[in-house]
Amino acid sequence: MKNSLFVSLFIVLLLLTGCMHQGTQTGSTKKSPAKLTLMQAIKLAYPDAVKWDKGATLIDAKSVDSDEGIAAFDGTSRSWSITFGIPNTDEAFLVNIHDGRINAHGEVTDEGAPPLSKGYFITDLSKVKFDSPELLKKAISATKLYPSDTWKTGYSFGISKDSEKDIILIKIIGWDKKRGEVKGLQYNASTGELYSNTEGG
Repeated sequence: MKNSLFVSLFIVLLLLTGCMHQGTQTGSTKKSPAKLTLMQAIKLAYPDAVKWDKGATLIDAKSVDSDEGIAAFDGTSRSWSITFGIPNTDEAFLVNIHDGRINAHGEVTDEGAPPLSKGYFITDLSKVKFDSPELLKKAISATKLYPSDTWKTGYSFGISKDSEKDIILIKIIGWDKKRGEVKGLQYNASTGELYSNTEGG
């Protein structure tokens, strides 16, 4: 009797374990890839750059086209490439992010390049009041910006600085309705105002 009871309990435990394992597999299968906004990606990358050099400062960042068929239609991206440097030197450090994690990083200093002046660096991120999702909505509303249906990447995003006017700019890149011309819109990252509107590149 005791043996029969033990066997029955053992079978029940096996069945429960199997169900739990199946549930875990189903959950992991359905889990969506981690996508980040422009500012989320920069904040994730910054500590890594500071480990390289305490004086590391942001130069630019951009979303990276992916061939995995996960389009960026909401101002986020699975992949980002973020460049840091040391003002008034030729030293640079690149951080690549994929699915919410840093998957590659390293120094990319070009010894033949002239030193980059401080004017090209984004030294104060507190001046950035807008992020890629908000500005994508503005871009779509203002110019009927369409995503790419060829690269399967949706829209592209980036940030840089106008060194002459000392303005931080966020760029939203898409296409016209016929997908015949690339359209790029740059917004003032502090005010959210349209800075420039270009077509064909």
